[in-house]
Amino acid sequence: MKKFTQTAAVIGMAAASSLSAQSLFDLAPDDGETESLPLSYTAGVTFGYDGNPTPALSSDDEALYAQAYIGASFLANGPQTTTNFGAQVGVIHYFDNLDAPGVEVDDTTGTASLYLNWTHRTSERLRFVSQNFAAYELEPDYSTGYQAQRQTGNYLRWSSNNAVGYRWSERTGTYSGVKLDGISFDDVVNGDRTTVTLFSDFRYQLSERTVATLSYRHADTSASGNVSDATNQFILGGLEHRFNQRSTGVLRVGAQIRDVENGRSSNSPYVEGSFRTAINSQLSLRSYVRYGVEDFQRNVAAPPVIVIIGNNVFLQSRSAVYANTDTLRLGLTADYSVSQDLVLSGGINYAALNYNDLQVGNLANSIDDEFLNVFVGLSLRVTDNVSVNARYNLEDLTSDVDARGYDRNRFSIGASTRF
Repeated sequence: MKKFTQTAAVIGMAAASSLSAQSLFDLAPDDGETESLPLSYTAGVTFGYDGNPTPALSSDDEALYAQAYIGASFLANGPQTTTNFGAQVGVIHYFDNLDAPGVEVDDTTGTASLYLNWTHRTSERLRFVSQNFAAYELEPDYSTGYQAQRQTGNYLRWSSNNAVGYRWSERTGTYSGVKLDGISFDDVVNGDRTTVTLFSDFRYQLSERTVATLSYRHADTSASGNVSDATNQFILGGLEHRFNQRSTGVLRVGAQIRDVENGRSSNSPYVEGSFRTAINSQLSLRSYVRYGVEDFQRNVAAPPVIVIIGNNVFLQSRSAVYANTDTLRLGLTADYSVSQDLVLSGGINYAALNYNDLQVGNLANSIDDEFLNVFVGLSLRVTDNVSVNARYNLEDLTSDVDARGYDRNRFSIGASTRF
């Protein structure tokens, strides 16, 4: 599903503190644009085929669908203040009935997203940063780690990251603040989570292009229902390096100290990193990696099974919530400009998840999942402000749980305009 949102949350605040060659840190909310952009609007429509629109129900029903959306964006880049705003609303309609035995699924659903980023540089030493985001959506954003497969209904995810950056000397600085984020599902029991994270970075400029970081984070996660809360502490050391004007890398490694209420506490390694480069004027690449124990991805749903007791037939649901989910996530996206009018794109997201320490539910004490998402697409500009696009997406989930695994193929073609 096309989104109008920015998903830099794949590596937490590492993306927010990407390095520039001239300063100790550059916390501008949009490092892709240096000039102000006036208020502009986008609109589009997409028609597609979905080979498995409700994989969580294991229904294997195929369906045709249509999507329409309209959005707006604005960027004001001043000497002291940068403001970046965007919003989108849309609707998705499936032309075929998506209901499965015992479960009703909406054929039509709305979507919406909003982001507001703000940076104010009071002086050469002091700056304030606020990055805010919310999305009500149907398809998961696999790079962020909030879930590993399409659910039956929409979900709301949001984040507000507010921080203060201060340069103590030419080489040293700090970046500290609080991040609030959460997720709420329409149709997933015990899936809601809210996290409050206090963080502080100590930053030291090793060279004109390299900054060393020492980070501490304290995150408290509250869960819904009878699912236990959790506390995580992260102690990380890292490097941020600009290889050249077109290539930047961020890497942080360290320890995650985890305490789960009524669950198993643990100490484990934690890694997060990103790399982005424009190899030439035509080809650009973006990648990320993250390994750690996730709090938002603790729910597992499996297709229901038929239970016969005497002459009665029942449909028994299967689901579980685990205290810990050890997760590795990798991703790579590429864009290639064949010409000024034609752009090819492709990418891959991979996740390996080990759910362990069962707390609620009727599944095994430990479950391993592997998820793969691959996509290719193209965008062709036919006039100054109208483009046509096409996309193919493959999802594949393998799991220890019978019938939970699935594959899903989607094709779409559409048109969009900017004015």
